[in-house]
Amino acid sequence: MSDPKTSAGLGVDAQGNPVIDPTANVIALVQANKEAADALRAMHDRYISAEIEIVRETVKWMEKISDVHQAHDREIHKMEQEKLAAFRASDESARLTEADRTLAAVQLVARTAETTAQDIRNVLTNTATTLAEQNAARDREYNNRIAALEKANYEGAGKGTGAKNLWFIIAAVIAVLGFLTTEGVILVGIVLYVARK
Repeated sequence: MSDPKTSAGLGVDAQGNPVIDPTANVIALVQANKEAADALRAMHDRYISAEIEIVRETVKWMEKISDVHQAHDREIHKMEQEKLAAFRASDESARLTEADRTLAAVQLVARTAETTAQDIRNVLTNTATTLAEQNAARDREYNNRIAALEKANYEGAGKGTGAKNLWFIIAAVIAVLGFLTTEGVILVGIVLYVARK
């Protein structure tokens, strides 16, 4: 009987088939695994590059959108400024129009007041002239009456009649002077009022 420790020869499996050396198989599997890993790494690198390119394109697109938004904001701001300027111009125009209307109204009132004052001056002047003419006519009439009384007195109607006539003349002169004084005060007041205007 041979010793199993010392037996030599090709190895066999449990069925008695010769045992195949796995070294070549393992080398092939390791090589295949390496190639697969390299392919996966290359694919991963291409994926990462594609993702980076997508991010770059997204950033460019966002920059374009930001530029469009900024341009739009500038246009909106400019339009708002123009609208505010138009409102200010409209308000200024309305203010100037209102100021012109107020000035025209004030000038109209001033002209009306001047016309009214002139009318009052004319009425007072006419009234003063009329009163002066009436007073002058009255003065002439009173002077004529006084002259007639004096003439009658000079003609010597008698001593008793002369004294009576003298008192009558004095009373008439006092009455005339009183009347003239009252009318004169009114006339002087009217003339002073007209002269002050």
